[in-house]
Amino acid sequence: MSGLRTNWAGVFTAVVTPFTGDNFDEKLFRKHLLTLLGDGVDGLVVTGSTGEWYTLSDKERIRAWEIAQEVAGEKVPVIAGTSAVGTSKAVELTRTAKNLGLAGSMILPPGGCFAAPHEVVRFFHTVATVDHPLMVYNNTPRTGVLLDAKSMKKIAEAGSVVAFKDSSRDLYAASETIYEIAHELAVFTGLEPYFGAVFNRGAVGTVSMLSNLSPVMVQYYRALVSNDLATAKRCELRVDQFYHQMATVGAPGLVFLKEAMKLAGRFGGDVRLPHLPADKGTSDLIDKGLQKVGILSAR
Repeated sequence: MSGLRTNWAGVFTAVVTPFTGDNFDEKLFRKHLLTLLGDGVDGLVVTGSTGEWYTLSDKERIRAWEIAQEVAGEKVPVIAGTSAVGTSKAVELTRTAKNLGLAGSMILPPGGCFAAPHEVVRFFHTVATVDHPLMVYNNTPRTGVLLDAKSMKKIAEAGSVVAFKDSSRDLYAASETIYEIAHELAVFTGLEPYFGAVFNRGAVGTVSMLSNLSPVMVQYYRALVSNDLATAKRCELRVDQFYHQMATVGAPGLVFLKEAMKLAGRFGGDVRLPHLPADKGTSDLIDKGLQKVGILSAR
């Protein structure tokens, strides 16, 4: 890791944003951040996609960053989700995160506007002029933009690009990108079932949804680092089973996660429209499924 531009590594939770009704619940948010620190996570990504950034006003996003920095900024890196479709808005939000003292920003390529590959590169290079450490986030189903190895090599020419979160479902393509950039950028996976596979190829961590609910990802990372293969295998099975349950129930991932957090007594709060809360039947399926795989305790 000596040639990397940052020392970010490990389990960075993609933190949920708790709502009570339609209101951002700052009290629940603080409680959740303290729970995550108690679980031993290595970093926090606030107002990313799992944080429902697309439903938040700028004021709410900035307030979430302020709280996270206050609660956790001296303990772990706090990274702001500054995604926006417009370049000027992305620059503005990233500059705000920098001025608040956050460790960095995570940003998707501009989605929904059918930007050409060279336009996507220019987008990231322009945001990089803020001179704030950037984690570039590849999630093609969300944006319609593919950040492949060739694109990331060009994007990485901007020195303030220090990390890459890859949610590619193509393990071969993900591996090619790792081999291209992992000597400089800290590569994180956004697909937790792939963690062991990409870690062995040079990834340094995961931006984790599951860690909102369970410390199993922290245990998994620690086992991989210490070469405790037996523990890593047990954790990997638990992760796979969680995602299998999510697919089986059929609820949107965020709805599934927040309902599971409620069942576990964690501080996830409500979802915000356009998401709809899990109904009683869905909640029962989540409860039974996660009890079966040991994520939730039997009641």
